[in-house]
Amino acid sequence: MFNKRIHLPLILLVLVLLLSACNNQPQLTVTVAVTQPPTIEVPTVSEPTNIPTATPGVLLDADMVLWAPESVDPTLAEQLEKELSAYADTNGNTLALTTSLSTAQLSPNVRVVVSLASPSEVESLASVLPQIQFLAVNAPDLVPTENLSLVITGEPSRDQLSFLAGYTLALGTPDFRVGVLSQAGTPEGQTTRDAFVTGARFHCGLCNARFAPVEYYPFTAEVSDPANPADWQAAADALLAKSVTSIFVQPELSTPELIAYLNSKNITLIGIEGQPNLESIQKLLGVLSSGVDLEPALGRLLLGESVGVVKAGIELKQVNRDLFSDGRVILFERIKQDLLDGYIKTLP
Repeated sequence: MFNKRIHLPLILLVLVLLLSACNNQPQLTVTVAVTQPPTIEVPTVSEPTNIPTATPGVLLDADMVLWAPESVDPTLAEQLEKELSAYADTNGNTLALTTSLSTAQLSPNVRVVVSLASPSEVESLASVLPQIQFLAVNAPDLVPTENLSLVITGEPSRDQLSFLAGYTLALGTPDFRVGVLSQAGTPEGQTTRDAFVTGARFHCGLCNARFAPVEYYPFTAEVSDPANPADWQAAADALLAKSVTSIFVQPELSTPELIAYLNSKNITLIGIEGQPNLESIQKLLGVLSSGVDLEPALGRLLLGESVGVVKAGIELKQVNRDLFSDGRVILFERIKQDLLDGYIKTLP
């Protein structure tokens, strides 16, 4: 009994001391909840993430885009670029140029794409971009849609150009004193002569001068041998003898010597695009050329409207405003459109 009484208090004292020592140890504070890193989501195999493809080329941020691949006719591409640039400058729009195009390159600001690309390429893009109006040039096999319009180009015929040359000269020449120099004995010369006369008379009928010398215009003169100076000069002098002041020269006869001779007589001339020696004409009323007047179409396209099919026509460029007023330009445009629509015959 004596031993139990002594050992029991000792055991209890040791236990108390041990518990006290444990309570006095420093505690480790875990701050995982405070500094927890952001959760990283790892995609599963069944739900792969979408990785955007890299944008080919630069981003095109403009109202209008001209898409002209390197393989297309550079002359046509340059012509379209000039027309679109002029329209953009006049109407406060912006224009971007590209030789290749994908959906990723078009910013939300693009409203119109004028395309010289292949029909399949432009049709493919137009089908997935309904918010953009596409104007495909020289893609006659395509079918117009709500956002795909077509431009069909082509060379105007000799009789159309000669008719309009006669009409335009008669319209812009006092007393209708006009004439034509054509090549004798050739189908081209005959067409040039007959269509010119038809065009002049379409404007003025009898074309009788009001003041002396009173003549009935137009007059024609033919050149048998364009290489013979005496031949073409005799033909030109025959017109000058009839007080002709404006002449249309068949392009095949447009030599530097003939143009220089007519310049020395202060003759007004009208030309056709591509005609030799146009740059040397001193008194030029204007130049007839094939082309497309895109201005009306662009206005509608920028408003989100399809224009269907736009046919190429004939334009009067390099207009001398001292000889041909704005009112005459309006008359020319009306007659030109009626001619292209088939309402006017070019030959008698």
